[in-house]
Amino acid sequence: MNSKSYLILEDVISDAGKWTSLELVNDTIYIDFSSVELFNNNDSSRFDSDISIRFSDNSLFSIFYNNKEDIDFLNLIKGNDDNFSIEFNKNLEKNKFKFQNMDFINSEFSKFKNEMIFLDNFNNKDNPDFILSFLSEDIGLCFGGNSLNVYMGLNELTDNDILILSNKWAQYYLSYWKNKGTRKEYDYDAICELNPININKKSINLFNKFKF
Repeated sequence: MNSKSYLILEDVISDAGKWTSLELVNDTIYIDFSSVELFNNNDSSRFDSDISIRFSDNSLFSIFYNNKEDIDFLNLIKGNDDNFSIEFNKNLEKNKFKFQNMDFINSEFSKFKNEMIFLDNFNNKDNPDFILSFLSEDIGLCFGGNSLNVYMGLNELTDNDILILSNKWAQYYLSYWKNKGTRKEYDYDAICELNPININKKSINLFNKFKF
């Protein structure tokens, strides 16, 4: 995955996304997110997507926290130490979702007093090839591994897929606001409404050049 894909995913996941589940299967970690701003080609009833990020091959996974109450959601875990799954619906902190960013980890995670380590196959000797870290409701999460894959449903997303789907969602978002208050107004979209824009008459000619 290239650096542009990392930047796109950081934005489209953290802007309105929810962290919805976590699954650990031996050395493989699955992290699921909903309300992701990638255009949904598979479900005509919605425009945003659900995606899953998978780490494998010498994976690492830690939760950073201050108070035990902040990790009460772990009581929902089903399974054992090596194989478990858990579902929830946790908010993400916007712009606090980073790939391959040790500076972010060093600056943001130093405020936490405690670390709960689930997997650490590196033992501080080397860094994994891929790292994801983010903040969610008073906790910090760090995941890593030598293999990283991103899925929408059963389909693995390529760099080109991520670029195309993010552009299509951006086009939908602009069209949503272009048609707001007109006879062509779209159904209410809570994600679009998070970032309202005012499109004046001068902008209409520009937007008309795009096909939505």
